[in-house]
Amino acid sequence: MRFAGKVALITGASKGIGRAAALRLGREGGAAIVNGRDAAAILAVVSEIERAGGRAMPAAGDVACAADVARIVEQGISRYGGIDIVVNNAGGGTMARWLDDVDEAAWTRSLDVNLKSAFLVTKAVVPHMRERRHGRIVMVASIAGRNMSRLSGPEYSAAKGGMLAFMRHIAVELGPYNVTANAVAPGPTMVERVAKKWELRGPEEREKILRTIPLGRPAQPEEIAAAILFLASDEASYITGACIDVNGGSFMM
Repeated sequence: MRFAGKVALITGASKGIGRAAALRLGREGGAAIVNGRDAAAILAVVSEIERAGGRAMPAAGDVACAADVARIVEQGISRYGGIDIVVNNAGGGTMARWLDDVDEAAWTRSLDVNLKSAFLVTKAVVPHMRERRHGRIVMVASIAGRNMSRLSGPEYSAAKGGMLAFMRHIAVELGPYNVTANAVAPGPTMVERVAKKWELRGPEEREKILRTIPLGRPAQPEEIAAAILFLASDEASYITGACIDVNGGSFMM
């Protein structure tokens, strides 16, 4: 019960990595504020947490929209009295493509859903963490931000790289208030979106990608969630400004 008495706002938690993190947090005693844009999907996650004996509330909204973020944070604090943990997981990539195929609208959208959302949510929650002199902020970045994306385009790599730079800045700024900021950088992870891309690849192309992963397989969402919750826990109380590469060793290749 690592998270007994703790409250976490997890963005993009209706499926994939965010869902896995919310479910595990609930099993370990925490209260999950489950964000997503699909109201029915987040209600399903909330119900699953509650059936297992955990606490959760739905928080539908677009976290790339400042008004939605303000409402979600206000509702979460009103219900639970505070927010101890933020997991900036909302976002997503595109199909693999080169620079010539990226127009301005696609570039802006990628930065909005991945980087702007992390900025807005963090900015909204930090004053409460600073006042309480405690908090955990975890960015779900990507190997794309550490190297490049094998499954998405340059706009996604730029957004995820920006998340890592933002994380390092706030780690320095918020350290004196006992607020940590860290990140995980997953490699290919079999969430629904990636699984669809994977199916479009031919056997030779899949094998080429797998040869760049020493463990020889993509990750499962639960494996990324485990690293996220470690960084969100008191076990990581002296870790800040760090990025854990949860990618089967592919960052070395």
